[in-house]
Amino acid sequence: MIIFTYVVLFFLVIRFSVTVFNFLSNPKLPSFGPAFTDLVSVVITVRNEESNLLNLLKSILAQEYRNIEVIIYHSALDRNDVHLVEAVCKEDPRFRLVKGLAGDYSWVEGEIKGDYLLFLDSNTSIERRFINRLVYRAKVFNVAALSIIPGQIFENFLQRLILPLNDFVILNLVPLRLIKLIKNPSFSIVNNYNCFFVDANLFKRHGWQERIDGKNGMDLIKVVKQDNFKAEVLLGNKLVYQVSKLSSSELIRSAAENLRLNFSGLLIEFIYMVLVVTGPLIVFLGIDLNIVILPIGLIFLSRVMISFMTDQNPVMNVLLHPLQMIMLLFVFAVGLQSQLLTGIQHKPT
Repeated sequence: MIIFTYVVLFFLVIRFSVTVFNFLSNPKLPSFGPAFTDLVSVVITVRNEESNLLNLLKSILAQEYRNIEVIIYHSALDRNDVHLVEAVCKEDPRFRLVKGLAGDYSWVEGEIKGDYLLFLDSNTSIERRFINRLVYRAKVFNVAALSIIPGQIFENFLQRLILPLNDFVILNLVPLRLIKLIKNPSFSIVNNYNCFFVDANLFKRHGWQERIDGKNGMDLIKVVKQDNFKAEVLLGNKLVYQVSKLSSSELIRSAAENLRLNFSGLLIEFIYMVLVVTGPLIVFLGIDLNIVILPIGLIFLSRVMISFMTDQNPVMNVLLHPLQMIMLLFVFAVGLQSQLLTGIQHKPT
């Protein structure tokens, strides 16, 4: 029991140290920068029918950055939404609507004309300065690809329990500023928000789209680092937000998939859950109350720092932390069940 307590406390201190590093290094997309005029191709993917697409299009129209082309790619928009989007395309020749198969992006390389390529999910919303800040970061700092972690807009209580979990896992495990400095492709995170900004010429020349494998955790940043180019992961800094339109079951499945992709194997994911969720609970029940102050203080400070970095309510996240940890355990269980069922289905007979 004593050894287990020391392991839990040691892991907690390590996580706290990573959180402090992220907080002090401030890994956010800069909110300043001179104006640029490079052509940016914006590819919007529509993944579900009840999306935020029209609001996203309005936010793109309001951008101060004007030299863009926008391609809305969908597989199953309903007729009413198609008419609304076509009306936008008719009014502004920079916008185009393309229909194709879900998950098929083979057309991208032949369609885009821009110097830079911005991938956006339809369930996002961007602020006026967003595109220019991306160009500034990529151009001035010679970054081939940027992965942006958007802020969250909560529309119900379940989202408040689930959506902060990905930020919690990432920001107390991965020092984001080091992703650009460390060349090893495995030192990265998988961004399942589909918010990427990449040099279009390099994207085409090296066939990066063909090498992306989301099911096995190979996203754009890892592919770019494999070819020895600079890649960076930054927080959205109030310039881009996710507006989740998923149902409750889809939200839980998506969170389980995010959790799986952020770990290199089921065993590591299981160890993380033991040390982060069940470990502190066992420690709180089994040791002196005077010692409990340390882990409580570290958890409290970690949640406050992560909340400020992600523009969330720190009081709410601190109060909801026990429920969020229970939800994290539930999400892990859902993901474990899904992986086991998938393994059984693919087992040769």
